[in-house]
Amino acid sequence: MKISMLGTLPPVKGLSPYTLTLVRALAKNVEIDFFGFKALYPEFLYPGGTRTGDTEPSIPNVRIRNLLTWYNPFSWIWAGFAITTDILHAQWWSWFLAPVYLVVLGIARLRGKRVILTVHNVDPHERAWWKRALNSSVLRLADEYIVHNEGNRGRFLKKTGTKKPVHVIFHPIIEIQKSSIPREELRKRYGYGSENRVLLFFGNIRPYKGLDILIEAFSLLEDPAARLIVAGKPWEDFRSYRRLIEQGGIESRVQLLLDFIPEAKAAELFKISDLVVFPYRDFDASSGAASLALRFGKASLVTKVGGLPDLVGDPALVAMPGDSQDLLEKMRFALTHQGELEFLMKRNRDLFLPETIALAHINAYRRVGEADSFQD
Repeated sequence: MKISMLGTLPPVKGLSPYTLTLVRALAKNVEIDFFGFKALYPEFLYPGGTRTGDTEPSIPNVRIRNLLTWYNPFSWIWAGFAITTDILHAQWWSWFLAPVYLVVLGIARLRGKRVILTVHNVDPHERAWWKRALNSSVLRLADEYIVHNEGNRGRFLKKTGTKKPVHVIFHPIIEIQKSSIPREELRKRYGYGSENRVLLFFGNIRPYKGLDILIEAFSLLEDPAARLIVAGKPWEDFRSYRRLIEQGGIESRVQLLLDFIPEAKAAELFKISDLVVFPYRDFDASSGAASLALRFGKASLVTKVGGLPDLVGDPALVAMPGDSQDLLEKMRFALTHQGELEFLMKRNRDLFLPETIALAHINAYRRVGEADSFQD
């Protein structure tokens, strides 16, 4: 089987950790012609930067063609006509890229290609009407869709009213290298002893992720040995969060690492943590950061939004969004049942293994390849 894929791979950011994991797993059984970006966004739109220090990967069975730039429509047209396979699988996540995707997918459709669209965000995180309109315009060009959980599927069907097939395929565990440094040595390097219980908030800091709710809950946690690490690049003025930390009197218990976190450091932070917290107040998809907790076998505390509850598989680890008191109670429970919860996370992780997710994609490709027609 041979397919084309549209998305991002290192050294460009975007969805690169997800896409790289998926492509590596798929390439064991599928030949892939990958169309990526040389330039993804203008820097001012992406506070965390648009590129990593990684080099372009070399993956057997995968031809990588980074043809696209956000500012050059000729590159979009070129990519649309360069697709030679019958199936194009496009990763869709950002309203800003709508013009690029409209051209590439539109040309592919005109040339008789079948388009599968993985919808990573049913709605844009920032929900201005015109961003929704751009998002919807891209959605119309797909023959079939992939979303990451049943909640997404229900919301997607309600939003679009589509009668086209919508497949549910979980977000795979992101494969990054684990740290070889012993855990206790790492904890000392970061200033923590064996008596400390370390909570981790990881990922870009944006309003919908609910860091303010976590700070409020943590300030009420009656455990002087508990520590909170906030690791990620702020997408907004961080002063309001600093005020919350000061008002809670927890400055000495909170470590701020306010920058892009490279993979090696991410591996260290997950290794030293006891509980990873995702207090999102609103979310439509599955979190790549949360899948890292599965990768490292860490207990996670999430809120009841998007696909986050699927990742933990236990109601005891699911708090109501925007409710600091409920988050506090779940935090207390998780910290006193850490061993049991890590066992549950490890048992649940088989559902999200890249090999399992790749097989589900291959089955979707076969179905769309065998379909003679689709119904609007």
